[in-house]
Amino acid sequence: MEKQEQRQKILENLIYLIIWVVILVSPLLEHKYNGETINWNDIFRAWKMICPFFILFLINNYVLIPLLLIRKKSWLYLLFTLMTVCLIFALNPFVRFKRPGDPGKRPPREFVMDRPPLNEKMRKFPMEKEPPRQSMQEPHHQSMRPPLWLMPGVISPVVNYILTAILVLGINVAIKLLFKSIRDEHRMKELEKHTLQTELEYLKHQINPHFFMNTLNNIHALIDLNTEKAKETVLELSKMMRYILYDAAQPTLPLAKEIGFLNNYIGLMKLRYTDQVEIQVSLPEEVPNIQIPPLLFISFIENAFKHGISYQQKSFIHFSMEIKDNELECLVINSSFDNANEQHKGIGLENVKKRLRLLYDNKYTLEIKSENNEYRVLLLIPIQS
Repeated sequence: MEKQEQRQKILENLIYLIIWVVILVSPLLEHKYNGETINWNDIFRAWKMICPFFILFLINNYVLIPLLLIRKKSWLYLLFTLMTVCLIFALNPFVRFKRPGDPGKRPPREFVMDRPPLNEKMRKFPMEKEPPRQSMQEPHHQSMRPPLWLMPGVISPVVNYILTAILVLGINVAIKLLFKSIRDEHRMKELEKHTLQTELEYLKHQINPHFFMNTLNNIHALIDLNTEKAKETVLELSKMMRYILYDAAQPTLPLAKEIGFLNNYIGLMKLRYTDQVEIQVSLPEEVPNIQIPPLLFISFIENAFKHGISYQQKSFIHFSMEIKDNELECLVINSSFDNANEQHKGIGLENVKKRLRLLYDNKYTLEIKSENNEYRVLLLIPIQS
């Protein structure tokens, strides 16, 4: 996770670098495109005009956004951004304000009262009589020049500076928030993944005692029927316990191991019942090298043996597994004796449903039906080689 965020920060800074390199190179490209000889004085002058906006970007990107905007102090961010823009604007030695007609010297910013120009008649007879000065009570538009910021040609540099500053800040904030949203989304996915793994482990650990309880009950019943078979069953149980405690701790296992585990369990259960119970198993002859989550099917088979067999009536359990079009199909059919509701609400079955939702979202199919004294479970999950 830290490496991913570090790569994103490098990419973000690389984007900033490319943008500023393009901005700094653009004056050179403009001269070349127009077929003009490069005038380095003009180039340096353009770079000097760009320099304040680059300083504004640095302050905004590495100080104001991390300390204020990212921490959701929006009003403080706006205030300090405005102060920064004004400060750079005031200290910018490359922005000059000239009154129209001034030769180049920066005039004072205060209002100036000047003597009106002499007419032609006065020019011919300058000593005859000097016209009276204009009264201070005359209107302002006759006695004084307009304020600096209202004069034509002055407002344009101010507006250009403000618009350029807004553009620089806007692009900077947009890129910063874009990468922040990417990092936040990545963190959420990591958190969801961690939560998913925790919940899956919890559900898996719930399956283990549930399975052992049912198996020990079967061995207890088998001891009274056949002691030797019960001893063999204990050995088979030890192999199955090893599979559950060690192999099934992995997120996924080869399908061949899961099939071997299911075969051992069904073989163990067959020892308990007579030929009156019809047990059919159909598995792939050639098991492909695919990975699946462990212990997805055992709960269906457990419920079939627990709820689908009656000692008074003829019973059956049919279990089949088949691979079709990148899907693994598992079908369990067993006889039903008015206890379908109880079988449908088993603890193990509920855990399997939760695991399927967490593992495959909506990419799996689970159909459970009970009709005509028959209980049917069909599970389809996607597989990958």
